[in-house]
Amino acid sequence: MSSDQTKQLLEQILADLYRKQTTPSPAPGNSYLIAGDEQFLGRITDNKFDNQSILNPYGPHGSKYSTTSIWNPYSQYASPYGAYSLNNPYCASPPKLFINNHFIGHVTKNRYAQKPILPEAFIFSLENALPQLLKGQIVESEIDLRKQSGESFLEANDGAYLGSLNLSPFNSDSILNQYGTYGSQFSPQSIFNKFGTYGNPYSALSPFNQFTSTPPKIFLRGNFAAYLTKNQFLNPRVDPDEIKSWLEQNRFRL
Repeated sequence: MSSDQTKQLLEQILADLYRKQTTPSPAPGNSYLIAGDEQFLGRITDNKFDNQSILNPYGPHGSKYSTTSIWNPYSQYASPYGAYSLNNPYCASPPKLFINNHFIGHVTKNRYAQKPILPEAFIFSLENALPQLLKGQIVESEIDLRKQSGESFLEANDGAYLGSLNLSPFNSDSILNQYGTYGSQFSPQSIFNKFGTYGNPYSALSPFNQFTSTPPKIFLRGNFAAYLTKNQFLNPRVDPDEIKSWLEQNRFRL
């Protein structure tokens, strides 16, 4: 038997084992995903060891080999062609998300579905913002997560995270850490790199471009506070050459 045949046989055995472990209803938990054909697709829980958890990679709803898992790209619940798949943009019966027994929306790429939730946003929330998801909040990106968490940071106009406003020069994410990703003059993610996208005086995304209408934004505790820019026609604004002193003046707001 070839190695490919052996692999296929093992995957089939795993799929059969997972199929026997599946539950026909969401009764065991009150936050869950259920398919359009009423197939239970996993519990939404912070207990990753729960056999029915959608995040348990060894469970029937978290394994990439299980036929009742959204992580299996070949299953009818995850394939781009699956009849009940969250990844099928034409799916008429996509998976339904319930949090605390309340219907939140359909997880689907079908924008015509009732209360559509993009699969990418759902998966990001599952993997990075589970506490928010369990409250019924869908977090679509890292930036949204930082806003909801009340962080203070810089965001580029293209949605890129440009660093924390932590005043400690030893904080790895701080824009004041001259050796860090967001504070080094050599880093492509730093506003202090004069040759980079976010620091070049000729870049539309740079705070040092005095003519740009798309400079970085300053967020304090998750809320927009000002533009970081040399453009005097944008308000409220903070001059990038004065950002350190501005942060020190606003230390109690950070």
